[in-house]
Amino acid sequence: MKENLIDIKQAAEYLQMNRMTVYKLAREGKIPAFKVASEWRFRKDLIDEWLMSQLKGKPKFEKIELKEKLTAGKTVLVVDDDETIQDYFERVLKDYRVVKASGGGEALEIIRKDRPDLVLLDIRMPGIDGIETLRRIKEIDRSITVIMLSAYGNLQTNLEAARLGAHTSLAKPFDLQEMKAIIRDALRSIAAGKVSVSSSEVTLARTKKKRRK
Repeated sequence: MKENLIDIKQAAEYLQMNRMTVYKLAREGKIPAFKVASEWRFRKDLIDEWLMSQLKGKPKFEKIELKEKLTAGKTVLVVDDDETIQDYFERVLKDYRVVKASGGGEALEIIRKDRPDLVLLDIRMPGIDGIETLRRIKEIDRSITVIMLSAYGNLQTNLEAARLGAHTSLAKPFDLQEMKAIIRDALRSIAAGKVSVSSSEVTLARTKKKRRK
């Protein structure tokens, strides 16, 4: 039976969703899950049954397919002073139109002229850093969805990014499947005509909990 049990990261990979979405489903009782101490656990056989029950509600899946179509061709702005990171995203995000910027100033100019659907924004850059760039992006258009990128993330910067309205954060080096799932989830929210703040709320809650410990 132990081999049948998986944690939230494994469940997210199994379902091809990001961890925050799985966490929300588990917390709201919408997916079979239970807690061991303070951690969520999932049984693969029950998840399979849940997936089959979802398949029976075919209209739901038709809506998901429609959202996938709506996300295709969306514009993603990658803001990073490392050309290797820029090229990486251009290579792996083949379903989207990828625009690249080497710094905050260049990114802001692009955003004023051609509003992207999603911004992937490095926190630590020369000149205007990621946090200040995020602040200015939100001043231009509060509805623009921003995902922060960082190899140097700490409690204070994560809290500040969440307060300023970042959708969530991705830590370098990137887990490819998780990264794609988070980007896909963010673009689905945009396609549905709503800007999700739940990821920021979860980030705030988690970081505050860690700080209290």
